[in-house]
Amino acid sequence: MVELSPRAQAALLRVIQEGELERVGDDQTRKVDVRIVAATNEDLANAVKAGRFRADLFYRINAYMVIIPPLRERQNDIALLAEHFRKRYEKQYRKVTLGFTDRALAALHDHNWPGNIRELENTVERGIILTDDNSSITEQSLFSMSGNKSSHEHDKVRKINTSSGQLENPSSERVFIDSLSEQILVHQISIETLEKSLIERAMNRSEGNIAAAARLLGLSRPALAYRIKRSQN
Repeated sequence: MVELSPRAQAALLRVIQEGELERVGDDQTRKVDVRIVAATNEDLANAVKAGRFRADLFYRINAYMVIIPPLRERQNDIALLAEHFRKRYEKQYRKVTLGFTDRALAALHDHNWPGNIRELENTVERGIILTDDNSSITEQSLFSMSGNKSSHEHDKVRKINTSSGQLENPSSERVFIDSLSEQILVHQISIETLEKSLIERAMNRSEGNIAAAARLLGLSRPALAYRIKRSQN
């Protein structure tokens, strides 16, 4: 609304007050019966004070105002909107995904969305473009290419105390495991490679003591010894 030129504002005011207009290139006045629904992302009252918007037009269109909060204040809407945009862009790009991972949904939920719904729409479209058919939409496909960082990337619950090797917040274990699993899948790390790396780290930390390493891994000593032998074959 604020972007309307003074001439356009005057013409709109006439339509609202008198219910009449002239078409472009026509000298005939026509009666119209319309309902005006206007939207703006600016404070029109301030625009009136600044002289950028007609006061009489403001009071005419201000019969009933609906204030829609920014997306960051409507977090319950994010998942619904993301799903709506997912279906739209799957159809547009002729793709079939498995939907958003839990981690991706959490990242969408926690992002600040300075660009509101348009930013959310673009983010979901990017995720669809970067996701293969029959694959899940990950946090990385949504945010990594945009230069934006979801607040999940700075989430303290994912931090590990380097001295103890324990999560700083034990209640976040599920979140951490989900994030780690997602990274393993994204980088296509095999279970065998992962197991070998875990065993090597546990053995290094326990200075070669199999019993101590087994306790770190939640295994019995015979079970760990068997896995070590199997990995060496």
